[in-house]
Amino acid sequence: RRQRQMCIRDSCMHCVARVKKALEPLCEKVEVTLSPAIAVVTVKEPLKIEDVNAALAKAGDYSATPLN
Repeated sequence: RRQRQMCIRDSCMHCVARVKKALEPLCEKVEVTLSPAIAVVTVKEPLKIEDVNAALAKAGDYSATPLN
């Protein structure tokens, strides 16, 4: 298992819920916070940032930038 941190541009608890829901199918575990605005995901297999951003784009005007 591997954890990845991503900076997510979100602004409210509704956004946190949408981002989490968008990432859950790609990950074993997803934690999203507003302050700081990050998502921490736990995955078994490598996860491409392009796949993350595609899932986020379907959920709304969201994108991720890898932090690690």
